[in-house]
Amino acid sequence: MLIKQIKQFLAIPGASTNWLWDSVLFPFFVTRSIWELIAYYVRGNYLLAPYILHKIQVRGYFQTRIVPLDIFVRWDSNWYLSIIQNGYQAPANFNSLGSNMGFFPLYPYLVKSIGWFGVNLPNGFYIAVGLILSNLCFLASAALLYRLIVVSAGFDESVARRTLGLLFVFPASFFYSAFYPESLFFFLALGAFTFALQDKWFFTGICMALAVVTRPPGFVLVIVLGWLYMEKHRWKLREIRASALWFALAPIALLLHFYELYRISGHPFAFFEVMTAWFPSQDSVFQRTFQYLQNPMLNVYKIDFVLVILFVSCSLYICWKWSVKAYGAFAIIMCVLSLSTGSLLVSISREYVVIFPVFILLGEKLKRRELYLSLMAVWFALQVIYFAGWVNGYWIA
Repeated sequence: MLIKQIKQFLAIPGASTNWLWDSVLFPFFVTRSIWELIAYYVRGNYLLAPYILHKIQVRGYFQTRIVPLDIFVRWDSNWYLSIIQNGYQAPANFNSLGSNMGFFPLYPYLVKSIGWFGVNLPNGFYIAVGLILSNLCFLASAALLYRLIVVSAGFDESVARRTLGLLFVFPASFFYSAFYPESLFFFLALGAFTFALQDKWFFTGICMALAVVTRPPGFVLVIVLGWLYMEKHRWKLREIRASALWFALAPIALLLHFYELYRISGHPFAFFEVMTAWFPSQDSVFQRTFQYLQNPMLNVYKIDFVLVILFVSCSLYICWKWSVKAYGAFAIIMCVLSLSTGSLLVSISREYVVIFPVFILLGEKLKRRELYLSLMAVWFALQVIYFAGWVNGYWIA
């Protein structure tokens, strides 16, 4: 039964028989192979960031002794690993930095796998499971996005090919293969959209409920797909059916997570207090923007600011032109949400990597081969630079 469903999923009407290899598997293996070569070259040839240099000096390695795995474990990966190892830990002082309560549970809980049965496992096992999970979710997401473009959105196959090509070379796409929940969130977001467009609201609710306990922006799906639900029912309250109740699964899942944090810490708003500690700045959006951009040297923040302009512009165009407004609503809310946090420009490229409607729009509009290849070349060059910095322990996104 499962094999039959997979075959039906892969048999996309109007798509070539080799679409999965040509647009998903082949670029996946090529990009990952290039990243390993980059990591092999930059390790030892360029100055390491103090963050990772200290860990190497103390341990002799980062997390495991397997370099091809270690290069995908940086920064926030350690917080997810701490949830796997010790569960959520309440900080001694909620006004200070340093608590894993600011990170959501689904990804680390899935990675823990057989560790839930009391088996004592080394970090290397969890890292391997996490990276396998991330990569499998990304492959599934890429295939799901291809199908969504051709079947649900109604574009031709050339748009799907260009969209995935841009997705693979986006500067921060290596986060899809890192010990991070981006791939899992991307898969759930695409699944929620796909089921919603097919009026399968139970499965939409399940995807939304899982997404809200994967990453904080998960609740955006509830808003935009609620909009889509009302659009499908012509904004008439009398046409709302019992299927709308499945939207309640998401807030219930989120409240259960917050209750778990309260039970551990005794703070009913533990998550929000921790997030306030992470981003204590009271500066305005414009002040923070100026602070990041005033350095005379070219840095990742200036590059990401260009991405902000591109993604916001594309999101507004989607809201204006596309008939299914949920795509545009998702894109613009995700852009605004990223800009409104205290991490302005610090994590933008990672936040934007899941805004799939913008990639679809670019795939649709860049019909001239010269323009498409030019953007591919620029993004891939930036990806090489970003990944080299990431491997050496510099904050990239």
